[in-house]
Formats: sequence, C-alpha cells, structure tokens
Amino acid sequence: MMESKPFVFWPMQDVGDIRAEGMSAEDKLRALEEFYLLSFLEPEPVVAVPTSGSYARRVRELARHGSRSPEEVERIALLAEHLRAAFKIVDDLIDEDTTRDNQPAFWVSHGREATIRQAAWHVHQARTIAQGLGPDAARPFELRPQEVIDGARLEVELEMGWEPPDLQAAWHRVVKKEASFRQMLAELLRCPPWICEAARQDGVAAQILDDGRSAIWGKEGRPPGGSDERLGRLTYMRAFGVSPEEAIRRGEALKARVRRILG
Repeated sequence: MMESKPFVFWPMQDVGDIRAEGMSAEDKLRALEEFYLLSFLEPEPVVAVPTSGSYARRVRELARHGSRSPEEVERIALLAEHLRAAFKIVDDLIDEDTTRDNQPAFWVSHGREATIRQAAWHVHQARTIAQGLGPDAARPFELRPQEVIDGARLEVELEMGWEPPDLQAAWHRVVKKEASFRQMLAELLRCPPWICEAARQDGVAAQILDDGRSAIWGKEGRPPGGSDERLGRLTYMRAFGVSPEEAIRRGEALKARVRRILG
C-alpha cells in the first residue's frame, strides 16, 4: 500500500466566515482542485455521508444494456454512490448551501477542510473500484469526473462575473456536471455507444428539470431559486430565454424520448 503523503490545504475562510460573508470564488476554485488532487493520495474518511441509493439503482437498471457480470455491476453501483457522496458535499460547499434534506450541510457540521478530505476519500474509493474493473474502465473514470468538475469550475467563473460569448454553449458545459456522470456509468457497464449517449441525454434532461423545478418549488428543503438565484448561476432558463414552466416541459419531453431507449 502506498504511504500517504502530507497534503497542504490552501488557506480558506472559517465556516462561520463563509456563512456570514460568502465563500470567495477563488476559494471555491481551490476547493475543486484540492479535493480531486487529494483523491490520488490516501485520505482518511471523516464520517459517513448518506446517499439515497438512486445512482446505484440507476446502475442496476442500465446494466441490462451492458456486458458486466452481476458482481461487477454491484461494484459499479458502489462506485457510483461513492462519487455521488463526494460531489454532493462539494456541491453544497461551492453553492454555499447550508442545508441538505432539512439537515445542516456536511461543510456546516464538519468544516471545509473535512469536506474536502471526505470528498477526496470517496473519489479515492471509487477509483480503487474502477481500477479493479480492468484497463477499459480507467479512461471513462478519470475523464468523466474531470468533466463534472469542469462544469462546476465554469459555474464559479460565471459567478466571478465572466460573461461567455455563447450562453447556450456555456450551459452545455455546465450540464456535464450531471450528464457526464451518467454517461460514465453506462461506459463502465460496457454499454453500446447509443446507450451511453442516451444516458448522457438523460443527465441533460435531469438538469433542465432541476433548473425549472428549483425555480418554482425549490429543492432539498430550500426555498425556490436557492443558490441559482443567489449566486447568479447559469440556468437553462437564462441560457435559452424560456420560463421555468417551459424548461420543465422541454425537460419532460427529452426525458420521455430517452426513456424509450433506456426502457
């Protein structure tokens, strides 16, 4: 086993400062870089992060289109839940969301350094699983999570005031936070290319619906609009000039088309 090396965190604000003043955009970019780099070492976990198990269920549903053994499918399901836990707690930190499912967010309870360390541990565990799946799993595992992080990084750059020349193209980069994750699961399952593309489109539909529904009803026990409005995030409505209701209609239509392919 490789010996863990010391990891130096960039100086960041205390939790109380973040809650009172907002986390700086520069600190958010550093956090995104740190948790991924730390995942290549051997970070120690802080405390268990609960997930709903929805991504594990999605893996099992997709598995009928792939060629993995039942044992490999369960390993990929566990990998998915590790990544889901990592991205969930980092998202809350970056979005400055103080609650999740009507409970204090992980970073509020444990601090930002513990959040980075816990997220890194989950990615490290997922990577270990991917390495055991064979050489063809390495590329999608490293590529797709980097696309997820790139989408989060772009959100922060937009928060800093950068105005992209093409809002719709920028939104399609942001949506990789969800779309690339689902595409990766299909690729790890060795699904054919059209299924992998349908899985990606399923993530696009999910983000459209999330943008529209969050604007109207809120989510995760948070008020309507939430961090999207507070931080000036690039939503589907802003990028495409439509109402939340129209976004929901389009998201549901795309979801229905994808469902006919994925079953």
